[in-house]
Amino acid sequence: MEVRIVSKKRRRYYRRVRPTPRAVIDQAKDRHHVFYQGRHYKNGALTVLRHHPYAVVMIPRNTLHRMIHEFVGDVPAPSHINAQSALDQLRSLEFYGVIGENDTIQRRLEVFIALFDCVEQPTADALKKQLAIVRKFYHEPS
Repeated sequence: MEVRIVSKKRRRYYRRVRPTPRAVIDQAKDRHHVFYQGRHYKNGALTVLRHHPYAVVMIPRNTLHRMIHEFVGDVPAPSHINAQSALDQLRSLEFYGVIGENDTIQRRLEVFIALFDCVEQPTADALKKQLAIVRKFYHEPS
């Protein structure tokens, strides 16, 4: 435990720096971009798609987030035309209330897989790998 002295006059009043409990560290959440690595999504519709609020979700940092990045190396970027089409579809789905900000990561991945399946197959396959990891983490059937 580290001890810091506050001032010379008040040596007896010192502040103790306590380590963060392990339970708090394990429960920490982190922002996960469904479309990563960022260097592949640098311009135009790809940047807008990557930073879209539906494509960023809070997940447990030291468990699920680490597993996703360990087993799925990269999500290939779709073409600009397909990314723009997906953005238009996302706006429509939001407008009609089909999707929302409270959706789980499973639901978000299923929506993105539906948008890119048969159009951008490598992107859809990487999203399917993410979904399989998430389902395994939450013990859901595939």
